Amino acid sequence: MIKIKKFPWIVLLLMLPVIFSGCSASEVIRVGTPVNGMEAIKFDKENEIKDTKSIEALRAIISEVREIEEPKDLDSQPDTFFSLDRPKEGIAEMWLYVYYQDDGSSILYNNGANLYFALSEEQTNELRSILKQ
Repeated sequence: MIKIKKFPWIVLLLMLPVIFSGCSASEVIRVGTPVNGMEAIKFDKENEIKDTKSIEALRAIISEVREIEEPKDLDSQPDTFFSLDRPKEGIAEMWLYVYYQDDGSSILYNNGANLYFALSEEQTNELRSILKQ
């Protein structure tokens, strides 16, 4: 039988791994260069962004995008690519190609879901500053 005085300590010890695993779900923005359209993506370890403020800013931008129809005059070669990953969990939360437009705006494309999204010039400038870190 467990003594009442030891019970809280046992519960605490059993909860520590759960508590710390919840805090250690590190996220990373991976920036890559599309190769041959969307056939491949070239990643560079130096283009991994782990800064919490940048990740939160990226989430804020993406939360405000608006879905659009497939653009008819979109270049076949995306300008850049980014994903928001949780490597320890093996999850890619976002997976988007970026097409910068002449007017300063951009179009994001998720080829898995075949969805297009539009960003304003201001949102695009914020996105560029995050991805160029």
